[in-house]
Amino acid sequence: MKELATRPDLPPEDLMTVTNMLARWLPGGDGTAVSNWSLAEWEAALWVVYWQNALPWLADRVAESGIVVPEEVNGRLQTINTASRERTKVMLDACVEILAAFKQAGIETILLKGAVLAPLIYQDSLKRPLADLDLLIRPKDVAASREIMLNQLGYRYYSRSAEDEVYLRGERKENIWAPDNVHPVEVHFTLREEYAGIGYELAEVMWRESEERPYWQNTTARIPNPAALLLHVCAHTTSDWIIQRGRLMHIDDIRQLCAQMQPADWQTFGRLVQPDIARFIYPALTFVGKYAQLDIPANALNSLRENCPPTLLNWLDKTELAEASESNPTNRSGIGLDIARRLARSRLDMVRFWLRSFFPRRYNLAKRYPKLVETPFWWLGYLLINLDRVRHMVGKFYRRGRGGRGGG
Repeated sequence: MKELATRPDLPPEDLMTVTNMLARWLPGGDGTAVSNWSLAEWEAALWVVYWQNALPWLADRVAESGIVVPEEVNGRLQTINTASRERTKVMLDACVEILAAFKQAGIETILLKGAVLAPLIYQDSLKRPLADLDLLIRPKDVAASREIMLNQLGYRYYSRSAEDEVYLRGERKENIWAPDNVHPVEVHFTLREEYAGIGYELAEVMWRESEERPYWQNTTARIPNPAALLLHVCAHTTSDWIIQRGRLMHIDDIRQLCAQMQPADWQTFGRLVQPDIARFIYPALTFVGKYAQLDIPANALNSLRENCPPTLLNWLDKTELAEASESNPTNRSGIGLDIARRLARSRLDMVRFWLRSFFPRRYNLAKRYPKLVETPFWWLGYLLINLDRVRHMVGKFYRRGRGGRGGG
C-alpha cells in the first residue's frame, strides 16, 4: 500500500476538512457533502481511515448509504476491508492462544481495549480493527510471561517501557491491515496514563473491577466491567488526542461503549472517576460528543467538567479531530509545555511535568534508544534526548527568523 504510506497530495486545509467530515458522517451524520467529493478527496479519506483505524467503518457506511465512490478508490477500500476483517479474527484467535498459555502457567490476565471491544462491544466483531493486543498481568508474572511468549508461542522480544513489554510475531507487510502483518502484543504489568509526570495509575482499578466472562469462540477471559472499560478507553483516548494522535476509531469505540452503559454502570463510573482524574476522562467524552450522540447522564458530564482546568476546557471547545490528529500538518514536537498547561491543576503538577520532561522514566526512553536503555549507560539517553530538543528549538527559532525577513 505504497500510495497510503505518504500524506495525500491535497492542500492541508482540504485534508483537515475531509477528516472532520468523516468524523461527522461515519457515526450517521448527513452525507450530502461526502457524496460530492472529488477523486482526490476520496483518496484522502481512504488515507485517513487507513491510519485512524476506521477503514471497515467507512466500508460499512458506504454500503448502507449507497453513496457512489470512485471505482479506483472503492476497489482498494474493499480489498483492505477484507484484509482488516480477517486480521481481527486472526488476532482474536492469537489472544485466546495467549490466554490459554498464561492460564496454564497460573498467570492472571485482564484483557484491555480492542481485545475486549471487538468481540464483546461491537455487534460485528470484525468491524473493529486490531493493530495489536493489550493484556494486563501482575508484576510478579513478568518473567514467566516472557518465557511463554518467547519459547512457547514463538513471539520475539521487541521493547520494554515503564509499563509493558512488547512482543512481535510475523514479519511486516506493506499493508498494515494484512492478516499476516506483524502481530504486536503489549503485556502490561502496570497501567498508567501519563503525559510527562501528569497522570494516574489504573491497574488496581482494573483488577478490582473485572471478572471472568464469556469471550471469543466459546472461551472465557477476565474482562473489566463496563464502567472500568469506559474509564480506561477514555483515559487512553484523551492521551492520544492531546498528543495529536486522535483517531476516528476512538469515536466509534466510545459511542459503542456509552450505548451499552446502564444506569448502574454510570453510577459505578461516577464512583471510579475521582475529581483529580476528571481531566483525563472528560476530554474523550467531549471530543466524541462533537460527532456522535452520546446518552450520558447530565450530572455525570457536569461533574467531570467542573473538575477540569479552564485552559483544558478552552482547548476542547475550539479543537476538532483534524487538529488533534495526524491530519494536522503541524507536527507536535519539543517538550509540550502547552499540553502541560492544559492538564495542570497546580504548581506541583507543573514541577512534575518539568522533571519528567527532561528526565523521563528509564524505559520510557526505549522508543528512541531501545538498545541503550538495556545497558548500564542508559542515563546517557537523558543527554541525547535533551540535546535533540535543543537542536529542534534552535532550528525552529532559525526558521522563524528566516521567515520574518522580508524583501526590500
